[in-house]
Amino acid sequence: MTLTSSFSIHPGALLATTPATATATALNQALAPYGLCLPIVPLRAGVTLAELVACNSGGRYRLQSGPIGRYVRAATIDYNGNTITIGGPTLKRSTGYNLNRALAGQGVQLGTVRELTFNLRPLPTATTLRLAQGSLEDLLALAAELVANGLALRGLAFDAAGMLLVELAGLPVVINRQASEVEAAAARFHLTVIADPPNPWQHWETLAQQHAALPSDQRLDVTLPHRALPDFIAACRNLTNVVIWGDAGLGSLHISPLPDRRSYASLKAQAAALGGQVCFEFGPPPQPAFPALKPTALVKEANLISALQTVVGVRYLLHHPDQLAVYGQDASIAQPEGSPLAVALPASTAEVAALMRIAAAHHLPVVTRGAGSGLAGGAVPTAGSLVIGLNRLEQIQIDQTQQVAHVGAGVVTADLQRAAERAGLFYPPDPSSQTASTIGGNIACNAGGPRCLKYGVTADYVLGLTAVLADGSIVRYGDGLTGQGESDGLAQLLVGSEGTLAVITEATLRLIPLPRARRTTMAIFPDLYAACATVEQIMASGIIPASLELMDDTTIAAVEAYLRIGLPRDAGAMLLMLADGEPETVEHEAAALAELARAGGAQRVAVARSASDEASLWQARRVIAPALARIRPNRLGEDISVPVTRIAECVSRIKQVSAAHGLPIVVFGHAGDGNLHPNILFDARDPADLSRLWPCAEAIFAVALEVGGTLSGEHGIGTLKRPFMKQALGTAQIAIQRSIKARFDPEDRLNPGKVLPPC
Repeated sequence: MTLTSSFSIHPGALLATTPATATATALNQALAPYGLCLPIVPLRAGVTLAELVACNSGGRYRLQSGPIGRYVRAATIDYNGNTITIGGPTLKRSTGYNLNRALAGQGVQLGTVRELTFNLRPLPTATTLRLAQGSLEDLLALAAELVANGLALRGLAFDAAGMLLVELAGLPVVINRQASEVEAAAARFHLTVIADPPNPWQHWETLAQQHAALPSDQRLDVTLPHRALPDFIAACRNLTNVVIWGDAGLGSLHISPLPDRRSYASLKAQAAALGGQVCFEFGPPPQPAFPALKPTALVKEANLISALQTVVGVRYLLHHPDQLAVYGQDASIAQPEGSPLAVALPASTAEVAALMRIAAAHHLPVVTRGAGSGLAGGAVPTAGSLVIGLNRLEQIQIDQTQQVAHVGAGVVTADLQRAAERAGLFYPPDPSSQTASTIGGNIACNAGGPRCLKYGVTADYVLGLTAVLADGSIVRYGDGLTGQGESDGLAQLLVGSEGTLAVITEATLRLIPLPRARRTTMAIFPDLYAACATVEQIMASGIIPASLELMDDTTIAAVEAYLRIGLPRDAGAMLLMLADGEPETVEHEAAALAELARAGGAQRVAVARSASDEASLWQARRVIAPALARIRPNRLGEDISVPVTRIAECVSRIKQVSAAHGLPIVVFGHAGDGNLHPNILFDARDPADLSRLWPCAEAIFAVALEVGGTLSGEHGIGTLKRPFMKQALGTAQIAIQRSIKARFDPEDRLNPGKVLPPC
């Protein structure tokens, strides 16, 4: 950790803590000597970080980096006379409602923000090109082509007078090649190109200052689908002396000065008709209202089963005891307290809403279920409840132009990934259960996976959600475009809520260009501390691998006994490091990762040179589960997330827990973001093993909290970790979360007995 003036900077963990009154400019100046940055550069000088979070601003680079909400790890807030901290120093933090993320765009207002902790990125090399003397139609067409070609576009600012600023960022050899591609494309549109012009952003900064200084009813900020931009801009041009500018890559427009409120209202209505929404880059949105639930008008039916069958049909309403038994558990060891009343399998949001209205009329508990692959007991039914299985909501629509996916909650994650890749796009979240788990379950637990180190977790890809509330009303939160609309904070609040606030039925998810190359490097270390120290060196080097996986000594020995592929059984730890992106970048990063591993004391380093090499190197990671079954027939897979700088300490203490409780514990996981998966091995037929199992798990949770970590990175809380929530979050934060729960679910019928501890 380094203290620079008022900033606390952790280069090896990619974290910085700063007063909320500081500016992004001051923070980035302090980060520059470390080769790091917060990739939010506002177009207006002097705006504080607290103001940027309230607006969920993105600044110059929101095309590539998104809004600031994606980077808020934690916040210290004055709340009801107390100082509380929400969030924490780990990227993955599936521990209750995402209050730190919901702060952005005022999804929740908790009090005065005093400090903010941000996730950082390497400071990239960049080049800019200014294109001019073309028609607006040509500029927009060129911008769309550049986005579709998957260039490393950091910014794509334009004004309707005929100027386009293209900023590329990345490895110098890549941006030089791509700059040539931009120049060639511009020549086809007969545009003049100026490479690296002086003060390239000054024009847009001036526009932003003038725009933001106007009263709110004299300026309009909207985001539209790309295909709607020409028509909307044409409508704006009918107004006299109006300046139009924005980000052509995002479809984000800023229009001012407007002559009167009538013009404002007219343009806002036209934007909505074209699929657009007002955004809040230059001023905070009004705090969105929590739902005002209405008493159901339905009369209680005498035959409840018959009423449910009228919604989904006889075939899709399960109520025989043998059928209900199938839905009695998830993939965890959590046991149901009783059988559900019935399981309904709706095929649409409308059917879910109808089921929820019936449940409200009868005061039935409702438990939502996806694939049942959860490991925390989140889908285990409450006695007498209505289980709503969402597997039939499996529609996938890929919008290649807009680079989004419109999906049902029942879509299997791997199916979405394949559909995106067929369109040349990429959906990065990759939980290990991706071949079975559903998007609804991923959203409910804010799933991550190995790739989240570079690409972020599920929340970072949610642009819009359709959900059904406890009274059966349907809501749509999020703008579905950039994540800067009025209700995006509420969308983020639902992510990670584990079905306790609403039933999520549909989602609009952000996609990105498919990486063109990938390469894996394996490194074997003599001890765990050398491997963890190397992880910190990698994170501080300016390279963020797509995946950075850790296997401890017990895991390596088990895998080698199972596969016999030549892994040294006396090895202390193994790292698997994946680089992806442009071919030149992958070549550079793979070589650098290998060198960092050798410098960190690796005994053996292997770099994949072919697809078969890739498969061989990842084989060890993929067979962990069957390999461990040879040691004990059962395992309790846990999921903690700890600061990167304390991984080695945490694993060492978990080994002590193993010895103290007489149960083998293997540790593997996502080292780059501190998400560890300690697996306790046991024999369910042995009463002695069973008696030690849960005390052993409790000891692991205690270790995670003591080193500044969290109970769950991506599996959620469910029922199994619920008893530890007060210890993890404190009474004040639990009270806040309970108050949110009460607004969404005053009768406590949605997934009752999960996540939040009893009063």
